[in-house]
Amino acid sequence: MKPKTLVLMGVAIACGLGASYMTSRLLAERGDDEPKVDVLVAKRNLNVGDTIKLPDELFVVKKFARGDEPPGAVSDTEAIKNRILKRPLRVGDHVTLEDMFGDKDNDGMSFVLPVGFRAVGVRVNVESTAFGYACLPLSRVDIVQTVRRAADNATYSQILLENVLVLAADDRMQRDQTGKPMPSQVVTVALKPEDALKVALASETGSLRLLLRKVNDVSRADKNKLTMEGLKIGEAEHTEGVEVTEATPHKDPVAPPTAVEPKVADAKPPVAVVPEAPPQVADGKLPKQFKMAITEGGRTRQVVYLMNENGEYIEADGGEAHPPRPVDAVEPKTPDKK
Repeated sequence: MKPKTLVLMGVAIACGLGASYMTSRLLAERGDDEPKVDVLVAKRNLNVGDTIKLPDELFVVKKFARGDEPPGAVSDTEAIKNRILKRPLRVGDHVTLEDMFGDKDNDGMSFVLPVGFRAVGVRVNVESTAFGYACLPLSRVDIVQTVRRAADNATYSQILLENVLVLAADDRMQRDQTGKPMPSQVVTVALKPEDALKVALASETGSLRLLLRKVNDVSRADKNKLTMEGLKIGEAEHTEGVEVTEATPHKDPVAPPTAVEPKVADAKPPVAVVPEAPPQVADGKLPKQFKMAITEGGRTRQVVYLMNENGEYIEADGGEAHPPRPVDAVEPKTPDKK
């Protein structure tokens, strides 16, 4: 290659490098001239219920170009001091005032408590709070009451309240940083005054249990009450050879499978009529009244029939009239032999 050609190539390369350097410097200077916005982002992972007592140790300033900053982001550490987190934050997440409870100069239960609600303590144990998972502050729970009575139809469990905010477990308003359960003896919840009356009365008449809800789950239960009688019905429906319907009485023990007739669609249950004592005839005259025992399913009732002036038998409570029984259908009374 000729020396002249090498010189020209070297000059071209030098010009290219110089142009690239000047371009990068120009872009950097223009970038430095653009206005920046300070945004507070988390230095480490933060949990629900953490109180921001020392913001400088938990947050760091990150610069964003004006117009690119997250909406509602906070830039002043004093604005979040002594506030309580409503949601967890990961490293690098920005924070807004909507993510926190409380005023900048205050802290405690009175600022965590929503407007119009009251803080109510509920006495619980390890079993009734799922080993403390239903005690976690700022979680949501359902309150269930169980009442025990002598009769099965009077013993029941019911969902008293749904989607209730937990404020504290004993005297702790913050969750454990490791996410461990918080077994406690008293759980403080936020209730409206009328709901607080329900819980106060329910705690005196039965035992209470807390059911932990999934985060952001606002669904409602389709059935909020179950009696012991209903529980037994549910168990009997899975018994082989026995089909239980709502019309079947459940006070008596369930009959063995061989004693239960198979259910026929759109058919009425069989009724067995067993006369308690046949009408007696004296001198060929029909009796004025007689009694019958009627068995329906597993229940037996007694019906009294009276004769009216037309010779028809009617039930004592004014039921359907029946024609008189033929005389020849009743055996005559035989006089006692001496």
